[in-house]
Amino acid sequence: MRRGDVRQDDGTWVGLSLDVQDRRLPGLCVLMVGARLLVSRLSWPVLLAVVGEQLQGVDFWRTDEYRSFVPPLRADVGRALAGSPERWAHRFARYLGDAPDGPLHDGRWLLSGESPLPRWRQAGTSHAEYWSSMLVEGHPDGYIDWFFHSGSWEVLPLRPMPGADDSRVKAYRRQAREGTLPPVLDLRGEVARAGPP
Repeated sequence: MRRGDVRQDDGTWVGLSLDVQDRRLPGLCVLMVGARLLVSRLSWPVLLAVVGEQLQGVDFWRTDEYRSFVPPLRADVGRALAGSPERWAHRFARYLGDAPDGPLHDGRWLLSGESPLPRWRQAGTSHAEYWSSMLVEGHPDGYIDWFFHSGSWEVLPLRPMPGADDSRVKAYRRQAREGTLPPVLDLRGEVARAGPP
């Protein structure tokens, strides 16, 4: 895999381009036949879904088989890379390139610090409430209503989110207070937008 920094004319870093060759199929892939969708990790099913007959939504079921190809990030790594989207992109590129069960396949990919997730929140809404509202609910199963969720860029986690008392969450809170919390590697797939235009 070849990497190259993408910069604006003034030299401002925009992202990291990944040119992947000799990887015909991804280890984490989405397959769709008719109204049925499968997300698999190597040969293990991770998420099964069915688009409703009227194309108004999707029923989904998670299998608990998803394991992240990004290892747990230690606090010292967060402190070392804090404030540098460029350095984080190179770190994530290494994880993506080394992972046989990752989403990359032949083609050109872009890791960027920009996100389509809206950053504004209503006054009186805490950060925790706002970001919790961005997660699609339901474990192991749930329903995505196209009319409620259309264009709002919610996140469908492939595994259950840890509870507030989980040791990882406590460590992440500490890192957030210190300003060293690692960024989220958010994988976007247009197949999930197969509902009404």
